[in-house]
Amino acid sequence: MNTDVEVVGAPEDPAPWFARLEGLWSRFDEDSALCQLNRWSGRWVAVPPLLHLAVRQALAAARLTGGAFDPTILPALVAAGYGRSFELGPTEPGPAVPAGRWPEVRLGPGMVFLPEGVALDLGGIGKGLAVDLVLRWLRQGQPATSLLVNAGGDLALWVRQGDPPWLVEVADPVLPERTLATAFLRRGAVATSSTLGRRWGPDRHHIIDPTTGRPADSGLVAATVFASTAGLADTLAKACLVLGAERALPLLASQRCQGLLVTADRNLILTPGLEELVYVNAE
Repeated sequence: MNTDVEVVGAPEDPAPWFARLEGLWSRFDEDSALCQLNRWSGRWVAVPPLLHLAVRQALAAARLTGGAFDPTILPALVAAGYGRSFELGPTEPGPAVPAGRWPEVRLGPGMVFLPEGVALDLGGIGKGLAVDLVLRWLRQGQPATSLLVNAGGDLALWVRQGDPPWLVEVADPVLPERTLATAFLRRGAVATSSTLGRRWGPDRHHIIDPTTGRPADSGLVAATVFASTAGLADTLAKACLVLGAERALPLLASQRCQGLLVTADRNLILTPGLEELVYVNAE
């Protein structure tokens, strides 16, 4: 998933599980189940159960966020210059391609229908959902230790009764070597999204506004969300960057999630009550 993965307390090597999920969900692997699905738009396609799950979760996230999170943004990503894996550099940009066609995607038992011209990108939920699944698999059989799964800052944890809470640090999106916030958690998940990391030019980054097809410019440069699952935190963080603070705060409240938003001029916006749970370094 083009990111470092940290797993603490695992009774076995989880690398094969992450490789399995990437092989199903990656848009950069032409042999992946997702790429095969995208090539067959306009007809019903039988898909593996874990891809069906990911598409189902992505569509649910689109409904929950009113389309601010949109798995049908792949053509817009390509048009913005993100047509291949980030470390290979940008591709030639083209005219903006608005998204918003997620309500047209249909699901059947073990099958997915993409309308003509629609292609899915699961990058907005893939890391978070992978973290949730791996943590669930590791917890099977009553683990003897506390567990933490962290994929590039999208993390979920489970602390065994009697063990102390886990220290979780959130990096400053502008100065990554600086800790912006610190929390002590026993359950749940945290995810951070930023427009400052994967950039390939002025105003060119991977967070796409589905309504315009262009990189989002909402006044926010980063969003950290504390939620029950990493998949939920992941999608809400990206939706916040698209919506901007004024609309993001009600969305987080509606899901009973906490969030830390960073504006372009480095102001911090906290959801009500977050300061009671998280220490924020506002210096």
